[in-house]
Amino acid sequence: MRKKSMKTVVVLTIITTMVCNMAHPVTPMVIKTLKLPSYMFGIFFAAMSIGNFLCSPIWGKLSDKMGRRKFLIIGILGYGVSQLGFGYSENPIIIVIYRFLSGAFVVSFLTVILAYIADITDKEKRLNGMMYYGAASTIGSAIGSLLGGIIGNSNYKITFLTQFILSIIVSVLMFFFLEETVDKKKLNKIAKSKDIKKNNKLSNILDKKILFIMSQVVIFYFASTSYNSTITYYIEDVLNLPPTMNGVFLASAGVVAFLTNLLLTPIVGRKLGEIKGLKIMTLLLSVSMAIASISTSSIIFFIFIIAFVSSASIYVPLQQNIISKLSVHNNGEVAGIQNSSRAIGMIIGSLYSGFIFDFGNKLPFLTVSIVTMISFVILQFRSSILELN
Repeated sequence: MRKKSMKTVVVLTIITTMVCNMAHPVTPMVIKTLKLPSYMFGIFFAAMSIGNFLCSPIWGKLSDKMGRRKFLIIGILGYGVSQLGFGYSENPIIIVIYRFLSGAFVVSFLTVILAYIADITDKEKRLNGMMYYGAASTIGSAIGSLLGGIIGNSNYKITFLTQFILSIIVSVLMFFFLEETVDKKKLNKIAKSKDIKKNNKLSNILDKKILFIMSQVVIFYFASTSYNSTITYYIEDVLNLPPTMNGVFLASAGVVAFLTNLLLTPIVGRKLGEIKGLKIMTLLLSVSMAIASISTSSIIFFIFIIAFVSSASIYVPLQQNIISKLSVHNNGEVAGIQNSSRAIGMIIGSLYSGFIFDFGNKLPFLTVSIVTMISFVILQFRSSILELN
């Protein structure tokens, strides 16, 4: 029953990301029901991101040594328990603790699944693997947002309870259908590590490359988190739409992003290459969000928000593929560094957007446009550092 294939990874990723995104449409309802200040949505997101940051390198390194599957299971199971605590708590301090735990556990899945994909694909097919993972994540997120909004429309606690139950089911599926990838590789790990230690020049080159691309990871996730942690609250608090509409919009944007990723990512990767494609997607992120943030029309706003999400769906697998090519016999460790960098951007982005929202409900979106334009300029002049020799 257990298989080491991308098809299995894709199916399990869709289900897992569906579970992990069910709470997003109802989180604004939690804040309003408990009569918490608006900046708490940023604090909740930041707490989860801190958990991501602290635990991502740990899970990645442990999975290199002890195997991938057990940490995929631990991640989603621990996340489900933590989300149950989040949904049924009323004390904001306790909620922050549960959000931290949710982030600490879910990043085990987010880190190890990337290493798992790197394990089962060669460098020629890895972009396709990352593209399929990105597409699966997008469609799973869309389904989860839609279901979460519908299920929790009248009582948000039902959504969190459903997350908990589904996380147990997903853990069981992972146990029975995912084959381990690390054990046989570890037999040669000691011999390989000796060669790696001797190659100091290569290590230094890779360090520079990794540091540069990780700086881009931080910038991108600052931008995407500023968007993600603002959009649901903007829809409910500013546009006065119910959680169901929140879920419908997120699902619709997710479907468009899924199709964009599936149809255009291979073309962008093949015709432009990862680095040039990354530059163009970064520019599109900035332009689309700039138009959305200055628009006075809700229709134009939503159109360019979807354009932003679609550009991001191409950007992510391109970036992940570049990172995977820089790892040398340590896919889990590099994936851990990537997710820690991601968490730094998420922490700053969620706190920033949460506090600045009160000064102007479109300021987080405008900031996203400015930051991604800065990222584009950096890539335009410094991306040569990423060229693989």
